[in-house]
Amino acid sequence: MFQATFNIICILFVICAPFSPLNGNAYAVTPDLKTKPELNSNTVKQDPSNSLNELSTQIAQKDSVPAQKTPLNALSQINIDEEYISADDINFFDTNATPIKRKSTANQTGPSVSNATQTEAAKPEITQNATASTTADPASTDKGAVLTLHEACRLAVLHHPLIDRALATRQEEEANYNISKSVYYPRIDFQANLGPKHDLKTDITEYGDSSVSMTQTIFNFGGLQDEVASARLKADSARLRFARTNEDIAALTINSYLTILQAKQLLRVYENSLQFYQKLLETFWERYNAGISSKADAQKVEVSLKSTESQLVIQNEQFKTAKVLLENIIKQSVADIEPNVNLLKVGILGNAEDSYSRALNFNISLRATQAEIESQKMVISAKSTEYLPSLGYKLQAKNEMQQHNDDKNSFDAQLTLNWNLFNGFATDEKIKKEEAILKRLEATKHTTELEIKNILDNAFNSYDSSAKEYQLAKEAYDSSIYLMSLYLSEFDLGIRTLLDLITAREGQTSAAVREVNARFARIRATLNIILEEGRLADVLNLPIEKGFL
Repeated sequence: MFQATFNIICILFVICAPFSPLNGNAYAVTPDLKTKPELNSNTVKQDPSNSLNELSTQIAQKDSVPAQKTPLNALSQINIDEEYISADDINFFDTNATPIKRKSTANQTGPSVSNATQTEAAKPEITQNATASTTADPASTDKGAVLTLHEACRLAVLHHPLIDRALATRQEEEANYNISKSVYYPRIDFQANLGPKHDLKTDITEYGDSSVSMTQTIFNFGGLQDEVASARLKADSARLRFARTNEDIAALTINSYLTILQAKQLLRVYENSLQFYQKLLETFWERYNAGISSKADAQKVEVSLKSTESQLVIQNEQFKTAKVLLENIIKQSVADIEPNVNLLKVGILGNAEDSYSRALNFNISLRATQAEIESQKMVISAKSTEYLPSLGYKLQAKNEMQQHNDDKNSFDAQLTLNWNLFNGFATDEKIKKEEAILKRLEATKHTTELEIKNILDNAFNSYDSSAKEYQLAKEAYDSSIYLMSLYLSEFDLGIRTLLDLITAREGQTSAAVREVNARFARIRATLNIILEEGRLADVLNLPIEKGFL
């Protein structure tokens, strides 16, 4: 009797075991709570004929089967396609052409966690890829051509209106110089008069006369030479201003070119971050539907994703702005650009003081201003000679036609002396005016020197600090890659929290951005240094006086 009762109890236990709260498979949460899961093949079947030992063996086998996990519940399985890789060297740039494409950010973010009205069995819509929609720019003038840095500079100085203005100024001053040299040559004039002319004193009627005269000032105490020298120095200054305009336009083009390259790399960084948050959000929605995580966790991830989308939009706008600026400068559309900027990888010698000393001798703006100062000194010297007399000569051959076909010829040769003794103090005021212009030019030179010194100081500070920033950012980024992988694994083990994951990813993105910015800060500092030292023309193979024209 007792044995029969015990057998009945065991049979009931076997029947009820699959529905017991102690059994993890009976009420395991699945993505669809409305569908009750089927017992797996290892579940103990009801068989009253089983002995107690057989029942115990089946129960032990059943309890040893681990519970199944949702495939993406493990965060360590998250992978990012083509994760950004930090540069091996601060002077490293990609050698492949960079396609210029606009990327539009779609606002297909799905329902917000806070506004979700789905039941626990329903899975909300996952955030769509914000950068999936990619359309190429309008066709360029040459789709197959890859724009190089040197070609961009050449096109810029060919088409920029500032180059035309500087060229016209140079041509004007060169013409003035050629005009001033005319004082070294005599002036020859021809004059003819036809018609009767009666002289009452002599009672002689003339029917016409003609003359050829040659005049020249041969000495005025150096005033002639000073005027010519002043015009020559102004022409030299105009040529240097034209060359500096070429350099400024080239530097503007290079900065736009670098901004495009920098924006492309930063876009890649933010796109990787966005992809990570998208996969993380998808994982947490599955964890939420599996009953592992809460809605709050998914909401935290979605906030970070929205923030990254915003950064991506801002960076994309900066990229498009730089692209439009470059196209406006070179007057043609851009399809691909060559990221190789070896033209700017030049040696920087010494420190800021050494560079400033070189700039005082070779900076084109300073040289142009100095030429203007020397020209103005010549102007003052020439004006001062107006206090003194000038010597010259006049040669004239004259023919007169009188009545009865009586022609008379004459030849005159004279020395001339011109001396203005008083002109109402006009000469004094002219000299004061020219001296004021000289003071203004000298003040302009000192201002330019101060600006150059400030630019070089800032450039050298950026040149040195960017190297340190790059090294720190690279180490931080490379470490953050391993740290992120470690945190994902530790999160699966319950050691890390979601906040730790978000903080680690933000640190990784920040380090990548710093690494990119440091490399481009370095090359921009190099550009500023060689520009102020007057070396950019040589680096770009840009002739100092003619530019690319």
